[in-house]
Amino acid sequence: MTATRPRRRGKRAFLVFLLASASALADESPDPGWRLVVVPSFERPPLHENIPASDTAILAVARPGELGLLEYATTRGAMRWARERAAKDGEAWLDAARVDVRRGHGQVIDRILITGDEPLLTCLVLSPAFYRRFEPLLGDGFHVIVPHRNTIALYPRLAGRIPPPEAGALLRSHLTASHPVSREVFRATRGGLQADGILTE
Repeated sequence: MTATRPRRRGKRAFLVFLLASASALADESPDPGWRLVVVPSFERPPLHENIPASDTAILAVARPGELGLLEYATTRGAMRWARERAAKDGEAWLDAARVDVRRGHGQVIDRILITGDEPLLTCLVLSPAFYRRFEPLLGDGFHVIVPHRNTIALYPRLAGRIPPPEAGALLRSHLTASHPVSREVFRATRGGLQADGILTE
């Protein structure tokens, strides 16, 4: 009898170790690549959410697919997972992004341009970290323009309208892009985006 007791304890300890390992692996599950992104409303994936006051863009959960296209998620669980991932990893995504800050008169920031080849670049604007990072630089309700999926332009709202030459250039890039998103101007708020105007020449 005494010879089997250590063995039983060893088995119990091993089972406890396995359960703890499985739990840890569940918490650190691989990233399947789904992101909450801004997409043109004409794509109309089955699972999507509207952007307040927007006629041309919606929110969807996507990941890169074949031939440069996006694969869209179809379950509510994917939407919840993508929001949780954005809250958790948004800071790191922004740190890795290509961000150009332009300063005008008096070294005041008058435009921030975020560019990249990533097909899911628009996920940045839907991360809670996005507003936290750029609101101190551009002010509350700053403008967000997503002409296509590889460019995000930010402007301070209180500075007035977007300079016409730049508005025209952003509009042209939208009209000629392989993957256009929207010609609308959005206002960034703590709760997300809201359509606030439209680009014109």
